[in-house]
Amino acid sequence: MAHYDTFRDQLAIAHPAFGYALWEPDPGEHNSPVEVGDVGYIRQGRFHRIFNALLPANHSSHKDLGVPEGHEPLRPRMQDHINRGTLSPNTFYSYGVTVVSGGLEVIAAETANSVQDSFSFTRKYGAVLSLPVTSRREDTLVLGHFRKWIITHIDSWFAFAQKHRLGIEMEDIILVTGCHRATSWTHVAFNEVHADAQRTSGPQITGNLGDPANWPVSGQHSQGTVLRHGPSGENLPENQCVFVRGYRVARTSEILSRVRRVVGPTADPSGGDRGLNTEAVPIPRVTEVRLVFLAS
Repeated sequence: MAHYDTFRDQLAIAHPAFGYALWEPDPGEHNSPVEVGDVGYIRQGRFHRIFNALLPANHSSHKDLGVPEGHEPLRPRMQDHINRGTLSPNTFYSYGVTVVSGGLEVIAAETANSVQDSFSFTRKYGAVLSLPVTSRREDTLVLGHFRKWIITHIDSWFAFAQKHRLGIEMEDIILVTGCHRATSWTHVAFNEVHADAQRTSGPQITGNLGDPANWPVSGQHSQGTVLRHGPSGENLPENQCVFVRGYRVARTSEILSRVRRVVGPTADPSGGDRGLNTEAVPIPRVTEVRLVFLAS
């Protein structure tokens, strides 16, 4: 698995209420910070915005790609439907990861100091997300409205994505219902670690922006560990989306739809999706179950 997939999946299992953890929280040069109402997709650990369902077609943020044909903005019945809050500095670990010594001291000042940490493992894969400062939370209060909206408009959204050759499937499209944004962070992803191994961060790992670093490792292993620091400094904008929540769709057959936790196949572009139901499912869907039918 790629480190960004390990990071997302391992933290989703341990902390499903927060949504997907993004390996690349920075929106990048061509994206605005993640907001409630964004329609987009996750690729290589970064959320890519296509348009915002809450905004009109002529909004300035839609100048690059535009909006799907027949776009109408989502208008919640509540005038202020965004619930806002904060998340105190915290560190999130996946199952099987334990801090042996030290701690992720992420430096939010201009001068970065060295970090010395040691972890032990009981599983092959693991992830750590450390937030050194308070992050901001936003979530819509009208989840039912958002769920209905993506079901109603998913076909036009997918056709729009195909028109622009974004290279995504229908199930990749996400309607954002909530997010956590921060100014700084530290991410660690562990791949293929043998049980009872121990890893140490080694000397002089500093908070340089953007450059992945392989940690020196003690103990048996088969792949390196990737550590990344977010921005460091003062008066930073809260534009780093560390967690994103939302809905995607799943096509389920009429039989499988009775088992609500089963995700069905992708819709057939040729029209072979008859007899399939469209269901909006939250991300992550930890309780997902797959059934395999064997022909006799």
